Amino acid sequence: MRRALLMVALAACGPKVGPNGVSASDPVVYLHSNVADAQVYVDGRFVGPISVIKGGIALDPGKHRIELRHEDFFSRYVELDLARAEKKKLQLELAPVLP
Repeated sequence: MRRALLMVALAACGPKVGPNGVSASDPVVYLHSNVADAQVYVDGRFVGPISVIKGGIALDPGKHRIELRHEDFFSRYVELDLARAEKKKLQLELAPVLP
């Protein structure tokens, strides 16, 4: 019985997960760009337009590739190695494609 109570108490002390599934220990990347409607990809998967991702992107700790794409601009990417609970701000400028 004591062992069960101890396990419940330890589980309650774990990271608190918010209603959106993000915990305080998750790394978060905040993106800014000169192209407001650039498309954001993380590890090759589409996340959404940068204008919608104002609150940042919560990721697992470790290595990630973050890429911005737009048909009128050259794509740009950065590779990050994120630590637990790290908060990272990125400013990615896109260069226009020449006619």
